[in-house]
Amino acid sequence: MRMANKTRQPKPPLPPWKALAGLLAIAMAAMGMALVNLPWVAQLGVAAVAFWYLLDKPELALAVQFNGVALFLYAIYKLNLEPDSTVTGSFYALLAAAYLVGGWRAMRGRGLFRLGRIDAMFILLYAMFFVSYLIFSLNNPLAYRKIVYAPLLVIAPYFGMQMLVTREQLQRFFYYAAAMTVLMIPPSFYELFANPLYAEYGRFSIYIFEDKGNNPIQYGIAFSILLIILLFHLSRRPRMLALQIGLMLPSIYLLVRSGARGPLVSFVVVLLAYVVWIGGLRPKFRWVLLAVLAVLLVGSFRLIPDITSNFYQALVDPTQAPSADPSANSIQERMLLIDAAIREFLEHPIIGVGTGNSAGGTGYPHNSFVEVAAEFGLVGLVVFVALCGLIVQAAIRHLRGFATASALGRRDWMMNLAFAFFLFAFVEGLFSAYMGGDMLFYVTASLVSVMAKLTEREKASEWEEQRIRYHEQRAEQWGQAPLA
Repeated sequence: MRMANKTRQPKPPLPPWKALAGLLAIAMAAMGMALVNLPWVAQLGVAAVAFWYLLDKPELALAVQFNGVALFLYAIYKLNLEPDSTVTGSFYALLAAAYLVGGWRAMRGRGLFRLGRIDAMFILLYAMFFVSYLIFSLNNPLAYRKIVYAPLLVIAPYFGMQMLVTREQLQRFFYYAAAMTVLMIPPSFYELFANPLYAEYGRFSIYIFEDKGNNPIQYGIAFSILLIILLFHLSRRPRMLALQIGLMLPSIYLLVRSGARGPLVSFVVVLLAYVVWIGGLRPKFRWVLLAVLAVLLVGSFRLIPDITSNFYQALVDPTQAPSADPSANSIQERMLLIDAAIREFLEHPIIGVGTGNSAGGTGYPHNSFVEVAAEFGLVGLVVFVALCGLIVQAAIRHLRGFATASALGRRDWMMNLAFAFFLFAFVEGLFSAYMGGDMLFYVTASLVSVMAKLTEREKASEWEEQRIRYHEQRAEQWGQAPLA
C-alpha cells in the first residue's frame, strides 16, 4: 500500500563557508580551463555548473555581483586577458539569472513577496529613465550604453534583493559580501609587494589592465563595506574581537592605500553618523571607538607612499597636480561636469534634457541629485527625493520602534547595517553616481526596503501569536474552545 504524498521540504542550505568553498572550487576550475584554452563548449559547461550551483544559493550569487566583481576582474588580469563587454556581460547575466530564478524558486508559494512604497518609487524612477530615453536620447550612443547597463547592473540586483525574504538569507548575504573582500586581502598585499607598477601609480586595486586601467573606487568600496560589516558584527559577537580587529587593521590600510577619496569620505561620514547620532552607543564606548579608528586611519596615512598622499591633498587643493596620472585631477573634471549639468537643469527645469544627455551628452555628472535633475527635471527630482525620504523614514521608524538592546546599545544590527550601507552609498553617490550602473545605491535601497518588510512581518506574527495565546488562556479559564 502506497504512502500518502509527503510535503516536499526544501533542502537545508549549506553552511556559508562550505557554499563559498564550492564556488571557489568552480572558479578555480574555470581559470584552469581558461589557461589551457579549451573550446567554448567546455567553457559553457563550466558556466552551466556554476549556474546550477548558485541556483540554490541566490544570496551568494547576489553578494558576488554586489561586492565580488573585483575578484572576477583580478582572475582575468592574472590570465593576461583584457575584459570586454561580452565576457563581463555574460558574467553579470549568469549571476542575475541565478539569483532571480533561485530567489523565485525559494519563495514560490510562500506569499512573502510584495512591493512597498520604496519599491514603487524605484519602479517609477526607472520607468522615467527608459521613457525619457525613447523621447530624447535615441541618437546618443552614450545614452544607449547607459540604458543597456541598467537592467543587469541596477534593476536585476534590486529585485534580486527583494527575493531574499528571510532573516537567514539576509545574514548569509552579509557574510558573503564580507567574505568577498576578505578574499582580496592576500592578493592585495602580494600585488603591493610584487607588482612594480604600483611604485609609480599612486592609486591601487588588485588589477590594472593595459587599455582599461584599474578601478580603485570599486576596490575602496569593497573594503569600506567590510569595515562597516565588522563594526556592526562587533556589536553582535563581541567575543570575536581578536578576529574582527585582525581583519580591520589591513582593511583600513588598504582602503587608504587605494587612493579612492569618495569611498574613504563616505566611510568616515557613516562612521561619524552612527557613532555620534544613530548608533545609540554609550558615551564612553563612543569616544573610545572614535579614538581607536582615528589612530588607525592616521597611522595608515603615515604608511602609504607620498604619491598616494598627494591624491588626498588634492581634496583640499584641487588645483595641484599630484602626478602625471590624469585621474589625479578628476576632482576638477567632475566639478566641470556637475556645473554643465546644473546649467542644463536650469535651461530645462521641468522634464530635463533626457536620459544620458546630461553633462554635455556624457550622461555622467558624478552626482546623483544633479544627474536626476538634469536628465528628468523637477519631475524626476521629486521622485528621487521621495525615494530617499521613504528609505530614511523606513529605517528610522524601524530603529526607533523595534528597540532590542544589545551589549553595545544597538537596536537591531541587521537594519543598522542595511541603513549604514545606504548612507554610505548615498554619500558615495554625491561623487560618482551613474544611473546606468549605480548598483551600490539601489541595492542598498532595496536592502532597507526588504528589512523593513521583514520586520513588519515578524511583528505581525508576534502579535498574532500573542492573540492566540491570550484566547487560549481565556478559554482555559472559562472552559471554552479556543479561537482559531
